[in-house]
Amino acid sequence: MTAAADDRSTMDLLRGSRITAYSIGLISLVAGIVLLAWPNRTVHVVAVILGIMFVVSGFGQAAEAITTHRKGTYWGLLLLRGLINLGIGLALIFWSSATITAVVWLIGLDFVITGLLALIVSFMLPKDMGRGRLLLEAVITIAIGVIIMVWPTATKNVLGVVLGIALVLLGLLFLFSGYQLSKVRARLS
Repeated sequence: MTAAADDRSTMDLLRGSRITAYSIGLISLVAGIVLLAWPNRTVHVVAVILGIMFVVSGFGQAAEAITTHRKGTYWGLLLLRGLINLGIGLALIFWSSATITAVVWLIGLDFVITGLLALIVSFMLPKDMGRGRLLLEAVITIAIGVIIMVWPTATKNVLGVVLGIALVLLGLLFLFSGYQLSKVRARLS
């Protein structure tokens, strides 16, 4: 390969990387701003998109289970999985607000159960093996779970804002990377 061909491939690589960085940066920045402006509405849109994915997946799984029905196989479990996914998808599409609230509430319940298990285990440990630390972690985990369960809407909004901030920062980082790649490309030209 000649030096001119090497330079051209390096320039093509820099141009492609710069375009990718600018594109991802702009999309992330816009998505982050939208999420910060309308955290509750964006969560609804994401739920509907996930619902559509679950409906398509569930329908495909159910159809596959029925069409490949063989004696003695586990087709019944495949059909059940497909129908459950179909039901989850329909719930996310038509009752997204209630479904999202239920999922957030179940996450809070999971925290409470995890905290209770840690609480039980902490009393099984000798005092010199970290009982106090585990007890504190258990109480904090239970408290977080209760807060999530009592205020699911606030939890959704807080998570939307945190995700929005993360996307804005990611977008700015990619835009800066694209700018840096432009400077390198200009220097090499």
